[in-house]
Amino acid sequence: MDLKTFFTPFPSLSTTRLLLRALRQDDLNDLYLYASDPEIDRYTPWTHYTSLAEAQIDLDNFIADYDRFGLGAWGIEHLDEQRLIGIINISPPHPHYLRTELGFTIARTHWGQGYGTEAAKAVIAFGLDKMQLNRIEAVCLPENLASARALTKAGMRHEGRLHNYQVWREKPCDLEMYAITNPAA
Repeated sequence: MDLKTFFTPFPSLSTTRLLLRALRQDDLNDLYLYASDPEIDRYTPWTHYTSLAEAQIDLDNFIADYDRFGLGAWGIEHLDEQRLIGIINISPPHPHYLRTELGFTIARTHWGQGYGTEAAKAVIAFGLDKMQLNRIEAVCLPENLASARALTKAGMRHEGRLHNYQVWREKPCDLEMYAITNPAA
């Protein structure tokens, strides 16, 4: 699978309320604003930003990934507010199995409003329809009920608990696995 076929130029995906697009340097303040919230720490493997410089390093890496891997994270732009409210990405698909993992984070000020589901549906459709992937997976902490609901509403099926699946802040943790498969495969 040649990712550049699908990601050159980097695709923008539109939904009713969102624009999923390549991240830009002018997203720095919005990225820092939502990802410096300590509440983000509860559900992500990384810790919240404590400085604008930390956010700049991550933003530079996100943007470099477009060239380095042929794909990268979509910035989730709220159309009415015209600002970044989150990030969603898929990892580079396994070339033989056509499988990838989806992940997202949404600003706490926008939790509980369906933005994660809306963004996930757009990326899932792109992955299954355009990229012809066989499977898209996502994991979340067992206590992250909001993400679990978003993944289910986006059409993913809960497949079970993965015990000691990942080291999270220096200790093993369980994760819940969700997945969707391509009905055309």
